[in-house]
Amino acid sequence: MPAPFARADEIARALESRTRAIREGRVPQGAARAYAERSPCFERLGQTENALEDLNTALGLEPRLAEALRDRARLRARLGQLEDAVSDFDEALRVEPASLPARQGRGEVLARLGRHRDALADFEAALKLDPKSVVARHARASSLTVLGEPERALEDLDEALRLDPRYTPALLARGEAQARAGRHDRAVAEYAAYLAATPDDAYAHFRRGVSYARLQENARAIEDFGAAIRLDARLLSAYLERGRAYGRLGQPERAVADFAEAVTLAPRFALAHNELAWILATSPRESVRDGKRAVAHARTAAELGGYKNPGYLDTYAAALAEAGEFGEAAKWQSRALELPGFNEKSRSEALARLQLYEAGKPFRMAQ
Repeated sequence: MPAPFARADEIARALESRTRAIREGRVPQGAARAYAERSPCFERLGQTENALEDLNTALGLEPRLAEALRDRARLRARLGQLEDAVSDFDEALRVEPASLPARQGRGEVLARLGRHRDALADFEAALKLDPKSVVARHARASSLTVLGEPERALEDLDEALRLDPRYTPALLARGEAQARAGRHDRAVAEYAAYLAATPDDAYAHFRRGVSYARLQENARAIEDFGAAIRLDARLLSAYLERGRAYGRLGQPERAVADFAEAVTLAPRFALAHNELAWILATSPRESVRDGKRAVAHARTAAELGGYKNPGYLDTYAAALAEAGEFGEAAKWQSRALELPGFNEKSRSEALARLQLYEAGKPFRMAQ
């Protein structure tokens, strides 16, 4: 592939020149490569569909053109066509088994698919090809963290930073590994170091907020969740976690507002419907409770969960009880208790709520 162009006008001129050469048949490198080399011009101009069409044309002419397979895989991944991207990377690696970009690219897509064990194999192969690849070490560490191996992840990230002390993404990943290990104080320090270099990263503010919340520092957590929302107003989990933090601080009205905003942004976000319904049904503050509204959101959560999520059914029962429908509340609470998912403590609490509903009483959270 040709080197990147510095400016949009240079890209446009290159696109025009390559289009003219293709039209006039002046492509000594072959038509397939000509289309493959024009594709990055479209991509850099934001014309992803045209870029993909050129790669499809190139591969129609030369199906084993490795660079076109890699580029198409990358574009398909960007468009969310993850399985197709894996297929393209598979073919690219059959053509060029020692291709570092293909090996690393496939690993990243496999990780996005949740296939972290398969992704690890690709990242390890990539590191055999280039032991100094900080990107591959970072990627392997991220999969190791998800797989519950934070200590191994931290070894990779330490090595990445030794190889390149300016590689700040490793600081964010170290925060996530420390959080996975339950060391949230260390995680906060890692996130702070990353945010010092990259202050406008919404996700990093969100992750630090989660660690603050785990440390019971709810006010600081709320500050970080607020920063995350200001930077990315569609970061749904930030609304959810901020709402929970407000609830722990005894500010249920603000919690309701955050859960409601999450539901507005994503009407099929079952967990947000559930959180909103629970607080509307069980808040000790009468001004917050709203049985009718709670039932509507709880029912939506239960429906989205296929009536198979015991937590959602537990909330649905609490909402029905707040609305005065104690018979239905007892029925759905019993249904919830029939499903797996409650640990010993939560099952005991759910049974106590069932007894309340059978006695014609609603459930209230403690002050």
